[in-house]
Amino acid sequence: MDNSDAADAFGPAAERQAGRYGDKPFLTWYDDRRGERVELSFKTFDNWVAKTANLLVDELGAGPGDRVGALLVDHWQTPIVLAACWRAGAGVVVLDPSGGQQAPPRTPPGLAAAFVREELLAGAAAALEGTPLVALTADLLGRADHDLGRALNFSRVVPAMGDLFDAGPDPAGHALAAGDGSATTAELLDRAAGLAAGTGLTDADRMLSGRRLLTVGGAAAGLLAPFTTGAGVVLGRDLEPGRFWKRVADERVAVAVLDPDQAGAVLAAGPPPAGLDRSRLRVVASPGAGTALVDGFPAAFGVPLLGS
Repeated sequence: MDNSDAADAFGPAAERQAGRYGDKPFLTWYDDRRGERVELSFKTFDNWVAKTANLLVDELGAGPGDRVGALLVDHWQTPIVLAACWRAGAGVVVLDPSGGQQAPPRTPPGLAAAFVREELLAGAAAALEGTPLVALTADLLGRADHDLGRALNFSRVVPAMGDLFDAGPDPAGHALAAGDGSATTAELLDRAAGLAAGTGLTDADRMLSGRRLLTVGGAAAGLLAPFTTGAGVVLGRDLEPGRFWKRVADERVAVAVLDPDQAGAVLAAGPPPAGLDRSRLRVVASPGAGTALVDGFPAAFGVPLLGS
């Protein structure tokens, strides 16, 4: 989005990004545990978002001002859920700040619906009793490895929804309430704009983000900063330090955003494998990184690390 879009509601501005960038790759997802790589163009991402927003409104009864729960692990469908809720004018409440490592001890009252990863459904059933549920499965085609109970299967129901969605106003109040804080849509977009400006991110670049998506910092880095600048983004279930440099080379990454512990693990893993072309990587951002990392990373790899 250019500066004129910054004042717009998220939904209409997001729709224009799909028109501007069309079939250009936007989101590239890796799950090394399952040996999967998924790539979505701006147009395809927008289509999934529109369909999911229609599911929220037409089937689940959610709408502007509502809150939607999220009990999810990082996955290519997670940014779709975030963007769809915002397009529908609903705020997202992260039910497990640990990133899907435990079921929530309780659920905030008044949720219009909740998106839950399939392996977390059983542990969350009591807390989410009476809340409409949508289950996200690990399998690309929606084949469940766990009993989904009364939950709708995301990968089976979303493709049947309408392709067009008339976006409304931004969520009232917080667009995202997560373990690292809460933020309105404007605050999230400001944070994304600051990250893009600080790293020089443009629509000619590809970014890699290792930050958890269901955090304020992770949503800004892994979704909004690349989407609003027209850049591509590379995401993954886990960031394995030993794979970092190969992924940077394979995906032609220009900007990487890592949590300090991730940047430290990459530094501790030692020199990159010989022969990899990592020349495009011009900067690593690691908000909150200490002096040792800020000094040590460029000394070891010749790439500046921004700690603030």
